[in-house]
Amino acid sequence: MIITIDGPAGVGKSTVAKMLAKKLNIAYFDTGAMYRAITYAIIKYKIDIENELAVLELLKNNFQYEIKEKNGLKLYFVNGEDVTETIRSNYITEAVSLVSAKAYVRQNLVPIQRKFAEDKDMICEGRDMGTVVFPNAKVKIYLTAKVTVRATRRFNEFVEKNPQNITTLDKHQILLDIQNRDEKDTKRKVSPLRKAKDAYHIDTSKLAAEMVVKKILKIIKKQKRIKFSYRVVSFLSKIFLKTFYKYQVYGKENLIKGAAIITSNHVSFLDPAIITASIDEELHFLAKESLFKVPFFKIIIKALNAHPISGKESNIQTIKKVKDILRSGQKVVLFPEGTRSYDGKVNKLLPGVGFLINLTKCTIIPAYIHGAHEVWERGRKFPKLFGKNKISCTFGKPIRHEEFEKIAKNERIPLILNRIETELKKLETWTENGCKGNLP
Repeated sequence: MIITIDGPAGVGKSTVAKMLAKKLNIAYFDTGAMYRAITYAIIKYKIDIENELAVLELLKNNFQYEIKEKNGLKLYFVNGEDVTETIRSNYITEAVSLVSAKAYVRQNLVPIQRKFAEDKDMICEGRDMGTVVFPNAKVKIYLTAKVTVRATRRFNEFVEKNPQNITTLDKHQILLDIQNRDEKDTKRKVSPLRKAKDAYHIDTSKLAAEMVVKKILKIIKKQKRIKFSYRVVSFLSKIFLKTFYKYQVYGKENLIKGAAIITSNHVSFLDPAIITASIDEELHFLAKESLFKVPFFKIIIKALNAHPISGKESNIQTIKKVKDILRSGQKVVLFPEGTRSYDGKVNKLLPGVGFLINLTKCTIIPAYIHGAHEVWERGRKFPKLFGKNKISCTFGKPIRHEEFEKIAKNERIPLILNRIETELKKLETWTENGCKGNLP
């Protein structure tokens, strides 16, 4: 789950984000530090920020950004140099707005920011996290505070860190600097500072950081609730499968956190229920539009967050929907064969699936369903409820999109499809051999 915390300078974003990350025991990512780091590099290497080619050359070939942890503290490095304290210096603060306002800087850093959050539960703090970088984050928070309060906080923060230099500090100047920063951030053309429409607004002027964290925790608890109809179907599916088919799940350790596309073989009408019962989180499915015309089945698949696919219309809306779901940190289930198998074996995959996966650049988790074909084969109206039939679901190791990034675009989709099909067949062989030994 991605949680974004946005807001202007001095509202307590970093403090709240760190405390919240500790409470939830998840990662924390300060994107402002990344912009400060590139600002530091531009100044150090004496690059003109208006020289787009020079800046892009720096980003491509001479900017290695790392985050390390030591004794519970985050340390920031640029090309191996510890810049943790340096990037908080006044000269960096004065220049960072100009750097972060450049479209060519943001366009190159946003993919890196998304990469940091891939496959993770993470709190991402900045100024455009909920509007640009993670527009479909599960929880979005927008913090504000009166400018005088923010200036006082910045003054106290400086005094705490630099008590020996207090005489050099002008509190009124800090207020003017914050106002100037607000002006630049809200009026810049690229990714201006603003509240996302679906973000929760919290004014921190009269709230201690602990109180802000408590408010956010309540919001998160509310958002994490799985839809009631989904929970009902998932619970009944588990009971049904365990009662009649001695249902088993293998390879759950391969289920990464966060966004992923689960590609499963398709052998029966039970497949969505089997996948749902196998994963302890709310999923989304893509289903043929015709299935929504079957009265009872329509109720079940709608409860399972099924989204219709039409072969007669453009798939642009489907692609957009899938991308939105993945960006919010959730998982999408695809049946890449397109139709149920006649013999229960893994068949050729549809090219469109490879196109969709390549477009989303998401991690793939292969899933193999065994036994459901014998229980409810094609042509049979109802599933067999008794006998020696057993059903299992096995998850293979994640397939990262990075495997295909260096391959030519015209060759990439066939290789993606081949890779998924190969992994499914490996799981098929392992299952048919009695699920013995290590998973392939």
